[in-house]
Formats: sequence, C-alpha cells, structure tokens
Amino acid sequence: MNTNLTKEELACFSELFAKKPSAVKASDDTHSDTVAVTTEIPSTLARLLGKTQLTLLAEISHYRLWFPLSIAMDELGQFAPTLGIPEVVDTRGADRSWRMKELDNVRIIDFDTNLAIEVLSLSSTGLTLYAPNISDDVESRRAKLILTKDISFEIEYQIVRSENGVIAATIVVSDESRETLRQFLFSMHKSKYSYLYEHQANPSKDEEDNILKINP
Repeated sequence: MNTNLTKEELACFSELFAKKPSAVKASDDTHSDTVAVTTEIPSTLARLLGKTQLTLLAEISHYRLWFPLSIAMDELGQFAPTLGIPEVVDTRGADRSWRMKELDNVRIIDFDTNLAIEVLSLSSTGLTLYAPNISDDVESRRAKLILTKDISFEIEYQIVRSENGVIAATIVVSDESRETLRQFLFSMHKSKYSYLYEHQANPSKDEEDNILKINP
C-alpha cells in the first residue's frame, strides 16, 4: 500500500537503513526524535494494524507514528523495505490514536433515521457527533461515514457517552475501510503539522540533537 509520502518524507524514514540517519525539523517543544524497527506492537494497536509482524516506529514531538513494515527481496537480490500507512498516536497523557478535531464537512448518514450528522472529531477508533435527534437507548447503530466527496464507507458506531446533544462513540469498520480511514487521518496530520515532516539532508551543527536515530 502506498503511504502517499512525499519524496522528502520517504527519504527521511527510509534512511533508517542507511549508515547515517538524517535530520527532521522539529518544533521548539520537541525532544530527541527517533526512528526504530520493532516487532513489539502495543496490544491497543494490534487490531488497528492488522496482521503486520514488523513495524517502524517514528517518534516526532509528542506523536508516535507506527508504520506497518514489510521487507521483500527485489530483482537484484537486495532486501527492500516497504512502509504501510502509519497509525498516528498522541502520547500526551495516555497513549491513544490521534484525534482530528478540525474537520471540513465530514459527516455520517445514520441508517435508521437517514439523518446527516456532523462529525465533530474523528480518530481510528472513535468519533464524536452533534446529534441531538439520535437516541442513546440503542448503543450500537450503523451508518455511512463520509470523509470527502469521493471517500465513504459503512461503519458501526457504538455510543459510549451522550451529553447535551453531543455523542461520543467507538467505531467498528472493515479492514479495508480502516486502512482508508488511517490514510485520511495521516494525510490530515501531515497537513496540520507539516513542519514535523520537513526533511533536511544536511543538518547543521545546531540541529544534531534532532537527528533521527535508530534505537539500540
């Protein structure tokens, strides 16, 4: 699966396999940013990442990007790594999937009521809705999640909390749709925090502290 990374971003992460890792531009409040390959996937992410056995973990600022990673042999007999679409985890407080709150016309169509309902926030695992007309008596409901004009898919949403017309719910989607949702959220994260993804091939001396490093 194509990660839809730019050439600069691919270079930033793929230099994991080079002798000298490269630097990323960091914000003022960042600490040392690192990249590591690991077979240990947190149980909370295992369901989201599917059957992958190997991941590349990039830690940038207070975000962890868990890339599914596969390694295949090319026609020249060289091992070539392929990155999948990452799950973005926010480490502030308890680790959880990053939640996008500034959404542009993202909505669901509830199958029972046929109502179009505004999505206030969205992550790989859940969403919040402004839905004063939706009863929380039925915890599990089905709907179509519309991300853009061209991207939509069916979901099951399970209401966990309702207050003043705002519903918080977990979501259940197919593996294919989860991949689509992860791609959408990753694209939103790159757009919102573009400075975290800026690649610098020749870091200055002052930027050495922000070099991407392979954890031992």
